[in-house]
Amino acid sequence: MLGDITIYQQPSAQGGRGSRRFNVAPSSVIINPGEPVTLLAGSSTVIVGVNNLITVPSPFVPYSVSGTGLVGIAETTSTNTSTLAGYVDIVPATSNTTFIASASSVVTITTQAQYDALVGHRVLLDLSGGKYTVLGTDSALNGLVIMPLDIFKAPGKIAFAFVDGVSALM
Repeated sequence: MLGDITIYQQPSAQGGRGSRRFNVAPSSVIINPGEPVTLLAGSSTVIVGVNNLITVPSPFVPYSVSGTGLVGIAETTSTNTSTLAGYVDIVPATSNTTFIASASSVVTITTQAQYDALVGHRVLLDLSGGKYTVLGTDSALNGLVIMPLDIFKAPGKIAFAFVDGVSALM
């Protein structure tokens, strides 16, 4: 959904700045800024991401989840229509960029100590009710890692970076 995920920190010294343009096939589905974007296997086009897709691939098996692979987070609205192809600009999924999104309703964060206890957990994005949120359950194969955040400056939010290796572009 529009604006669900935004850039929190993007240090230029680490080469994190910039976006890449990708083709979008004709579709009635428009990709909005702040939505995860995946690359279709065997294709040069991207689609809006799906629920809980961001996991770490096996080092012996190329990245693939239901025939798609994560590219990053949309920075612009896609220009496709139901009959014409278009494009969308995407901030690549790298560990250099920290994003911010709302915490899932199942994640309770009322104190800074509760948030700090989650820092370093590997978690997933969840799509529920048309909104992307961050889950709090830690698993070694999850593709997002929770980063430090002052909860009083961003109440109800979770900062995260993508784990190296989750991108379909790697």
